[in-house]
Amino acid sequence: MNHRHDTTLHKDSGSIAVIVALALVPMFAVLAAVVEGGTVMIRRQELQTGVEAAALHAGEEWLVANAPCTGVETDIDRNHDATGTINAACTYSGSSFGGSITITAETSTDLTLGSLIGRDTASISSSATVAVGSPTAMTGLRPLALCAQHPALAAWINSDFTDGSIHTVGVESDGTTCGGDIPGNWAMMDFDGGSNSNATLQNWVVNGYPGTVDVPSTVPGDPGIPTPAIDIDVLIGSTITLPVFDSARLTGSTAEFNLSGFVSIEIVDVVMTGPAASRHIDLRFVTNTAGETATDSTGNNYFGISSWHLCALDGNGTCS
Repeated sequence: MNHRHDTTLHKDSGSIAVIVALALVPMFAVLAAVVEGGTVMIRRQELQTGVEAAALHAGEEWLVANAPCTGVETDIDRNHDATGTINAACTYSGSSFGGSITITAETSTDLTLGSLIGRDTASISSSATVAVGSPTAMTGLRPLALCAQHPALAAWINSDFTDGSIHTVGVESDGTTCGGDIPGNWAMMDFDGGSNSNATLQNWVVNGYPGTVDVPSTVPGDPGIPTPAIDIDVLIGSTITLPVFDSARLTGSTAEFNLSGFVSIEIVDVVMTGPAASRHIDLRFVTNTAGETATDSTGNNYFGISSWHLCALDGNGTCS
């Protein structure tokens, strides 16, 4: 009796060992899949980081050097520890003041436990799109706003932002554009709504407004036009950035200006003495970049200042 019992035990033990061995195979396969899945996720995030860095640099190069797709693979390599060759592509559409650049990249990564899941490598891919265009927010603005319809600004736009001539812009409105009779070619902006003193305005003239100004937006104006009390002469020879307004309403301390964009100018000369009709600022318009910030990528209200920002990752996002 005992002999037959021992034989049965040996048979059962052998069956259990076979079952356990068979069960371990899918368990190890699942474990391998989990481990390798984590590896693939890490490598993909590294590739994504590299692609985003390359896309941002491509946007900058488009604006600064008109070379939007230069050095893309090098930029990706700097931010990605790949085991395989990276195949990258760069495409762009539109223009440097209203367009987009898309970087796509594919590579592979070795799988340490790949034999358990029937593959030795995994393919990974990533993409990023950068929008370039006119900035929708800026800091450091001077508290002087220029009428969007002024002939000097129109000449700058019509020249495709190449006009290097000196323009004379009087402080008085012509009575028909932007704000009608509102003092307006050089409207004084009350960026923070504080009915500011001359000392505050002077500080903004010299150093720029420290806060952020968005467009489009409506900003109150400080009463009057620039006077000798506001020393704009300190800006002669400087390149500064101003808001541009396309319409205005009311007068005096209740005046409001609708800001639509930003423009950079070089101050050539300033005359703020004598009759109001003779006061003016001589300027030259210049192109500029505002760095990485939110943009209007449609090219609307573009006055020569460009910026760039990530607008889509792997096709998800709005770039127009």
